[in-house]
Amino acid sequence: MPSYEWLVHNGKRILYMDIATKETEVLKDIIARIEPVVEKEPPKSILCICNVGGGKANAEITQMLKNFTKHNEPYMKMTAVIGVEGIQKIIFSGVLLFTGRKNLILKNSKEEALEWLIEQ
Repeated sequence: MPSYEWLVHNGKRILYMDIATKETEVLKDIIARIEPVVEKEPPKSILCICNVGGGKANAEITQMLKNFTKHNEPYMKMTAVIGVEGIQKIIFSGVLLFTGRKNLILKNSKEEALEWLIEQ
């Protein structure tokens, strides 16, 4: 699966990012492909689902995710994060604290995230 795709759900355009990985180099590549896509959009315009399910957590990946989340903040209207389990919940809290983002929310599934995002 590609690292991102644009979906249309109930007439709303939603960016779906799959950034779940166990390898630092793969995450670097994913981020390098997604950042220019995000930067092309107007400020506070993107509705986004970010899938991290099955990804690995280590210090380098956590820092990369913090920086990626901070980079994307000006462009995001709202982001629903899916696939967060176990220690990832602690990392998610750290990312929120580091970035100051108030427009990130955890959802249990892609379907739940889609339904929630179309109401935003």
